Amino acid sequence: GMVVHPAYGHRSGTLVNALLYHVGAGPISADDLDDDEAEDDDEVGLSTATAAPRFEGDVTIRPGLVHRLDKGTTGLLVVAKDDVTHAALAAQFMNRTIRRRYLALVWGAPDPPEGRIETWLGRDSRDRRRMAVVREDQGKWAATNYETVEALRHTALVRFRLETGRTHQIRVHARHLGHPILGDPTYDGDFIRAGPELGSRKAFFRNLFARMPRQALHAHTLGFRHPATGEDLDFEQPLPEDMAFVLNRLREVEGD
Repeated sequence: GMVVHPAYGHRSGTLVNALLYHVGAGPISADDLDDDEAEDDDEVGLSTATAAPRFEGDVTIRPGLVHRLDKGTTGLLVVAKDDVTHAALAAQFMNRTIRRRYLALVWGAPDPPEGRIETWLGRDSRDRRRMAVVREDQGKWAATNYETVEALRHTALVRFRLETGRTHQIRVHARHLGHPILGDPTYDGDFIRAGPELGSRKAFFRNLFARMPRQALHAHTLGFRHPATGEDLDFEQPLPEDMAFVLNRLREVEGD
């Protein structure tokens, strides 16, 4: 897949670079390289719609990305072709009318198989690079709905629907639920959990991690209202090759 935002060690060949090339802008300044962290929905309009990054060229030009995905998360993004459209789409994110569903492979099968997670999320006091469930006065309200699509022996395919869009929200809520996302290096998903068969399964899961060296999280569907026509638009993106391969291998080994 394509990397979205330029970052240190990956300044070119990203979606933002392609957008800038399309509008004839210069490269991004080193001061504005990405930290690979998606911002909250209630900040997206401020950080991308009104504050222009510094480019080594026309400083009035900014990429049309309306929202972001965490590093390692695949799937759908919406891109605006002009500032008016960008502002209208950003408002839908801030007003929580965007429809977003993600597919994830998690450790274990959630019980109950479907439900709603509602917490406050803020910075982890032990590691500022991570987010955590915190007290109300320390974070922002976050709500995630989940539904188990397919339960296997040690893992499950789960669909998540966002009500809010906090930083790392699904990943933190999955861990809080006791079912971290498979392969997630930040939220304990790369720690192998395989019950009494742990010894014989270590090599199997290590091979899966090598094939998919990231969290098994995919932005599967995205829906919004067309800013000009008012038409409801819905898009769907199949699982990427690496995640589909891992799911099929899990079905072969862990399925009934």
